[in-house]
Amino acid sequence: MKAKTILWMIVLLMLPVIAHAQNQNELIQSLYIKSGIDKQVRQLPLLIRSSVVQALEKDDRINGLPRHTKTAISGSVQESFSPERIKKTIIKKINASMTVKDLDNVLNWLDSPLGKKCTRLEDAASTPEILSDVKKFATRLKQAPPADRRLNILRKLDAAVKATETNVEIAMNTQIAVAYAVVQSLPREQQGSLKDIAAQLEKNRPQIEAVMKSQTLLFALYIYRDLTNAELEKYIRFALSPSGIKYHDATISGFKKALLDGSLKWGQSIAGILNQSGHQSDI
Repeated sequence: MKAKTILWMIVLLMLPVIAHAQNQNELIQSLYIKSGIDKQVRQLPLLIRSSVVQALEKDDRINGLPRHTKTAISGSVQESFSPERIKKTIIKKINASMTVKDLDNVLNWLDSPLGKKCTRLEDAASTPEILSDVKKFATRLKQAPPADRRLNILRKLDAAVKATETNVEIAMNTQIAVAYAVVQSLPREQQGSLKDIAAQLEKNRPQIEAVMKSQTLLFALYIYRDLTNAELEKYIRFALSPSGIKYHDATISGFKKALLDGSLKWGQSIAGILNQSGHQSDI
């Protein structure tokens, strides 16, 4: 009887811990959806696959492969960079970095009228279809340049939400993924490691950062064109709050790890496809 009593006491003592974990998980899931990260993550495989198609067209070794092999290589992107896999990695980072209070603070911002407005504008700009609109917008800017104050505020917002930093990481890791996949098509003695490829591409970071900073500013001018300077400054204050900083650091770290893990998995998939096709030694 005593044993049963002790067991029940342990269960009762554990209940607050279990409830806390469930509450935190629910908050993270809510944040993942309300922040728009879910929509962004679902776009990534399409972005990477587009880069792959271009790489396949330019690489003579890959072009010499049978059509079904090239199709398999392109198709393997979805599995290696699946939204579910990326989501799991990002959520793990958020869970390790943010407290329930942090999550509440970020959700309070996302649920505020301005937070919802910002997310809505960002979601609307997360599809490839807006590229033509941005080009037209850039042409209009040449005729009517934005005020210096507006540019300075948007640069501060970029730094606060780490927009350029995130875009650079996505671009860098997309290049690593494509390069690593192509390298796997080489004879084994010519293959480099993922670390070597990353180190080589790291040399291009300054140029990529310069391009991304310029492009991010242009997109910010377009995306937030309906926000006042006061609204943008309020957005910046949230982003620079302790919880806002943790939130952006965790998501960027999650994106980076997910893309690197996907690159490694994808390279292994490419090697398997080439081995099965029997063409690895012929290219």
